[in-house]
Amino acid sequence: MNGLSPEARRLAGNGALVIAAGLIAGFCLGFVAIGGFILDPLPSARFDFPGSEKGWRAMHIGSLLNGVMALAVAGIIDRAVASAKAKAWIANGLIFAIWANTVFYLFANFAANRGLSPWDNAAGPGNLAGLIAFTPAAFGAFLTLILMLMFAKKAFSGR
Repeated sequence: MNGLSPEARRLAGNGALVIAAGLIAGFCLGFVAIGGFILDPLPSARFDFPGSEKGWRAMHIGSLLNGVMALAVAGIIDRAVASAKAKAWIANGLIFAIWANTVFYLFANFAANRGLSPWDNAAGPGNLAGLIAFTPAAFGAFLTLILMLMFAKKAFSGR
């Protein structure tokens, strides 16, 4: 990794941490699906794990994919983007976005409105979890789109 720029290393490290969060969510998915911590023949504990199977699955898959996106960009940003300023914008923006999405998946799991707005919507009533889920993710979604278009332009132009 010594050949990577500081931006690429930072992006790769955060991508790996978001993947770890997604892997932990996979355990939570299993706990919800089977009704507790059950590893026969080891000692088991049956309990109602918070959240839903659908919510933990979303966090598991979504965080894994966000982490992979960060690792993919980290792997080629130094070759595709010449400008240090553009690299910093892309890397820092994506780091914010992947963590905003991870927060979204976590808190949306506890929001009756699925975190799709900070207020009541067709999915259900708003609450604090919905507000926490929605606010950074809404900004992160638009930011990711802008950064990916910026990255594409830099990659196609070679600048």
